Amino acid sequence: MKRKQNTDTILSLFQRFQRKNRIKNLADATIVFYSSNFEIFYEYLRGIHIDFVKDIDSDVIDDYILFLKKRYNKAVSINTNLRAVRAFLYWCMRNSVLQSFKIRLLKEPEAPLKLYSDKDVKRLIKKPNLKKCSFTTYRNWVLTYYLIETGNRLRSIINIKVSDINFENHEVLLRQTKNKRVLITPLTKTLIDILPDYIDTWGLQLNQYLFPNRYGKQLTPGAAKSAIREYNLKHGVSTTSIHAFRHTFARNYITTGGNAFKLQALLGHKDLTVTRRYVHLFGSDLLNDIDEHSLIERIKPTGHKISRVKRT
Repeated sequence: MKRKQNTDTILSLFQRFQRKNRIKNLADATIVFYSSNFEIFYEYLRGIHIDFVKDIDSDVIDDYILFLKKRYNKAVSINTNLRAVRAFLYWCMRNSVLQSFKIRLLKEPEAPLKLYSDKDVKRLIKKPNLKKCSFTTYRNWVLTYYLIETGNRLRSIINIKVSDINFENHEVLLRQTKNKRVLITPLTKTLIDILPDYIDTWGLQLNQYLFPNRYGKQLTPGAAKSAIREYNLKHGVSTTSIHAFRHTFARNYITTGGNAFKLQALLGHKDLTVTRRYVHLFGSDLLNDIDEHSLIERIKPTGHKISRVKRT
């Protein structure tokens, strides 16, 4: 007997793929990433009259890469699309609706990491008049401290609630992480010093977000990026990337003696691949205390103290 040929359309299989992704509880951003990149692939296939997944092979993908090269200037942009397409097609292969073949990404030139200099950091941590400044100014100042001192991802930060801070143990509980695992990460003495005043001054309750918008609601990723961009430019810092704080944290940790395994845990990486890049770029060995790796503690002026303030 002959094996039955699969006649599911590309679109119907992609819908099944996305249904499985939702069942697996993938992040909404991941679902959108697959959909937006699939649209480009699907329109290309329609243009060459391919309606069924079974008709896709390595030659089709090679031609698609050439098509993407005309559309995008950079290998990183092409690879972004290919990663989404590859995830879908590999799912099809695992489910025996497509003959297996390898889909290789393009070689990317290694771009330099965006970083904040020590001069930038000194400007950004300049203390505002905490008795008179607005909520957003105070919040952005504390948020900047937090970004510098933890290297946490933005999505984790905007989901932190006041109750997630353990002041006694100098820890924060991150409930939203890229790999879906709850992460407990240490907080430096600098953060433990400034967070209570911030929380008390604005009357933030245990069930509220640590960094809310001016109406007390959760800060969105877009709003957070805009706030930091405005804050940085106001302080004369041209770099405005939130993710650059993560790179800066990693650089400071490595160059002050932290090791790759601890950095991997602090950054929440699933494996050492990305962490190794930091080690390769910045070098070397180990110090134990998290306070030893505080960038602000290292560069702040002698005698600079953060004390509790009373708001008039």
